[in-house]
Amino acid sequence: MRAALLLTVLAAQAAAPGFDIATIRLSPPEAQGALINFPQPGRLSVTNFTLRMLIGQAYQSELGPGFQVSGGPSWIEKDRYVILGQAAGAASRAEMMLMLKSLLVDRFALKAHSEMKEVDAYALVMARKDGRTGPRLEKWDGNCNGKPAPPAQPNSTGPRCAAFFRPPGMVMRGVTMAVLANMLSASFANLGRPVVDRTSLEGEFNFDLETNFAPASTNAAAADTGPPSVFVALQEQLGLKLEPTKTTVKVLIVDSAEKPTID
Repeated sequence: MRAALLLTVLAAQAAAPGFDIATIRLSPPEAQGALINFPQPGRLSVTNFTLRMLIGQAYQSELGPGFQVSGGPSWIEKDRYVILGQAAGAASRAEMMLMLKSLLVDRFALKAHSEMKEVDAYALVMARKDGRTGPRLEKWDGNCNGKPAPPAQPNSTGPRCAAFFRPPGMVMRGVTMAVLANMLSASFANLGRPVVDRTSLEGEFNFDLETNFAPASTNAAAADTGPPSVFVALQEQLGLKLEPTKTTVKVLIVDSAEKPTID
């Protein structure tokens, strides 16, 4: 069964389209935050992402909310990269995620398979019994940088405008609660568990979350001198909280990967 799953994943990877031009560079040692965006039609820009984070972006739509990435050599969550990809034409975001998959196979020699597992997780829920949201959670007005947002892509699982980590915290524009849960599930957030949306909040929102995404073991020491932990920040700023739960998710297991040739 495992061999069949592996062959299925590899076949899908091999059939995916690729970027017309792609470059990979190492992030500067002093780089902070992480950003993925689409600066113009058919162009992908990734800043300060680990391979584990890249896999999370590339497979998010295929594997569903809360999926996890497991296995692989230790460097896939340490080395950070800057990637620029240019499609031959005006590709959609969904098409560029397929191109990103191809890049991971071609340049990182990624081999992986998926399995269903029950795992420890966090449920993102309302913090207040009356259902009120926090002072920093605002309804999105439909605009991106003062201009009307482009039409939503079918089956899109990403933000309408922007969603990225930046010290101290994250910036979100035009995002659903499912997108927030996916961002909190990312390795950069250091929660160590997937997050599933159980807020019942509908629509899209804007917010700047000021928080410390350091690992839990260091949060206590930083609490008196820096931004609050993500558990405190979500409750005080957005009116949300994280509760321990169990969930069944697809786990993408990295069988092998190689460091890419740097451009």
